[in-house]
Amino acid sequence: GMKVLYYNRSRNEVLESKVGARKVDLESLLRESDFVSIHLPLTKETHHLIDYRKLCMMKRDAVIINTARGAIIKERDLIRALKEKRIFGAGLDVYENEPEVAEELKEMENVVLLPHIGSATLETRTKMSLLAAENLVKALRGEVPKYCVNPQVLKG
Repeated sequence: GMKVLYYNRSRNEVLESKVGARKVDLESLLRESDFVSIHLPLTKETHHLIDYRKLCMMKRDAVIINTARGAIIKERDLIRALKEKRIFGAGLDVYENEPEVAEELKEMENVVLLPHIGSATLETRTKMSLLAAENLVKALRGEVPKYCVNPQVLKG
């Protein structure tokens, strides 16, 4: 089986019980993982969270995958780490300077690039549409939508 490690501010007991995942600090995750998949929002704290120093913590045969936000990985540092073979490869669906994709990344054989379509499956888009409709109906009824980004505007 596959060993699953995760890094998060808080513990995810559901993830731990369902797949046997283990919560670790970021450095341990980078050192121990064969594949690192990033799923974070872009904030002041996560901007360039993954830089050259952290990429060098990874195994030389590891792959980093980013489908979250481009600027979480410092792209120049990623290019450097890939050129120096500090890591094996990268899979990117997002880019630091979207929609621009660094020419060097396009030329690398150990990089897979996608045009920011990670959510473009029929199932995902259908669920997104249904959630949007449910939120709209709740708002029209005067209720707080389940996924309201700015609930403070509803209290006025």
